[in-house]
Amino acid sequence: MRVLVVGAGTMGHGIASVCAASGYEVDLVDVSEDVLDSARMKIGWSLKKLEERGAIKSAAEALQRIKTSTNLEECAKTADFVIEAVVEKTEVKKEIFRKLDDNCRPEVILSTNTSTIPISDIASATKRPEKVVGLHFFNPPVLIRFVEIVRGSKTSDEALLKTVEFAKSIGMDYIVVEKEVPGFVVNRINVRVFNEAVRLIEAGYRPEEIDAVVRYRIGMPMGLLEVVDFSGVDVLYNVIRELANRGMDVEVPETVKRMIEENRLGMKTGRGFYEYEGFYSRAKILPRFAYRLNPLSLIAVGINEASWLLRNGVATRESIDKAMVLGMGYPKGILEIADDFGLDNVLKALEGREADPLLKQMVSEGKLGKKSGEGFYKWIYEKKEFGPVIYEKRDKYAVITMNRPEKLNALNEEMWKGLNRAFIEAENDPEVRVVVLTGKGRAFCAGDDIAVMGSWKTFLDGKDFFTGVAVPLLNTIANYKKPLISLVNGIAFGGGLELNLAFDIVIASDDALFAVPEGLIGAIPPIASSLGLAVLGRKMMRYCLTGDQMDAEEAKQIGIVDIVVPKDQLEVTGVEFVNKILRLAPLSAKAIKETARIYRDVFGFVVEKGLHEIIELIPTEDFAEGMKAFVQRRRPSWSGR
Repeated sequence: MRVLVVGAGTMGHGIASVCAASGYEVDLVDVSEDVLDSARMKIGWSLKKLEERGAIKSAAEALQRIKTSTNLEECAKTADFVIEAVVEKTEVKKEIFRKLDDNCRPEVILSTNTSTIPISDIASATKRPEKVVGLHFFNPPVLIRFVEIVRGSKTSDEALLKTVEFAKSIGMDYIVVEKEVPGFVVNRINVRVFNEAVRLIEAGYRPEEIDAVVRYRIGMPMGLLEVVDFSGVDVLYNVIRELANRGMDVEVPETVKRMIEENRLGMKTGRGFYEYEGFYSRAKILPRFAYRLNPLSLIAVGINEASWLLRNGVATRESIDKAMVLGMGYPKGILEIADDFGLDNVLKALEGREADPLLKQMVSEGKLGKKSGEGFYKWIYEKKEFGPVIYEKRDKYAVITMNRPEKLNALNEEMWKGLNRAFIEAENDPEVRVVVLTGKGRAFCAGDDIAVMGSWKTFLDGKDFFTGVAVPLLNTIANYKKPLISLVNGIAFGGGLELNLAFDIVIASDDALFAVPEGLIGAIPPIASSLGLAVLGRKMMRYCLTGDQMDAEEAKQIGIVDIVVPKDQLEVTGVEFVNKILRLAPLSAKAIKETARIYRDVFGFVVEKGLHEIIELIPTEDFAEGMKAFVQRRRPSWSGR
């Protein structure tokens, strides 16, 4: 079989390389001998790299299968399959298709690599519109083994099927785009997200902050603005204009227009959104830039566009997600990301925009994604209540919520027991791989319920409570075999702070407050002054001795907290870390937890020692007077230590 590739530019010579490496005889045609010479040199380099990686047996043999020519008409006569990959201009493409139609055999399929132009427009230049199909490759084709196969309004099922078989034969995965909307799937979503990235720059965010979110939180291999600089700012400009001209409601941002005027085109001019010392230099994007911007502020518009594509029958949800994974390097499909983060959160991020009716309908029906069991997909979801504790199984992870908001989630007997039952439930479920703990309302947990502690009169009262109620939960957490994530959404005092010392990852909202005020009631903080000091060092001593409050950033500096985020990002960030852990092999996560056994042994020892000390204090006058004074100093609504 002989493949004709028309256009020897970046895409054309890459497509020719893929076809030759797959065993096809290839004619590569362009109007310029200089362009063809350059293409042949680049093809030789690409094929050699494939040979070094073991992807092909012989680069020399593959190169021999490629013939170059400037005579389109002659090459068209012997072609069995045609791929056009010239400049993205409708009239240029139409003229080429007229010549192909006149010279190719009637049964030959004519495909176009267009990324924006409707297939029907190009097909109108031929007498065989039923044999014209879109075959959109991604740059570079030798690395990105994925194509969009686009059905024109008159493309036959037979032509579509033959194109699918051809794509498979050259090692390409694919999706079928059933309707030829401007931008098809990937570029249509891309333009929305790229434009949003530029809008965020105009709103005051730095390129490094936007791309840090993309690389370190969303999980793509390159930042969006890095990609634009790599491809060329002028390319983005031209794509947006073409889509706008084709009827998509999108405009070129003023920042992009200004960059074009200033010749800031990206790597090829040394300046774009970043500055470059050489063509292959990379922008410096550090993880610490990643937590100012909510990732949904960036990709919600892409999710909205994906919803539009799905609602209008352009592609299936599976195809849309596959396209963004294979075509753009997303760690998972954009609709699955929406289900991860919660469709209600997506809708909130779109506030002030026109949200797609399908998205609004799903939210109104309570189809929020993994948090409800159904969104764009259906997920495993279970909900149970263990007293004042809510347990939710969300696909492969569990969320445990302390649910006494009117008492600031203070730890009474029912809460201690409910938490223990919830953690055991998650531990015993083989499908649950990560567990998340948070609090309902404005508090994470205000500590042990003062009303409960105030009722203790004797040594045995406290001993029975701690040994029968508190210790079982603490032992469960100390010996937990699955990763534990804490989401601190507000006050974390006393026992609320101390629980976090036993968790693997602690994420706090920027308005969270931490304190260990047990000393104020004549009690010794059983964990904070023992395990806290052992793990965190003497900086913890000040807070144990004074009961001073610390904000989230102080808690991070001490080591109680790992990540601090704006309050509206807490849930989303928790999901991100769940997903990062889920990328680990289950045995790897288990092994990592096992290596922490020494730490857990220390935890158990200091808990036992601390509880013994506080039990000894219960019958003392200091404890009773301290309890009374502590309650009087607090507002009437206060219920925790």
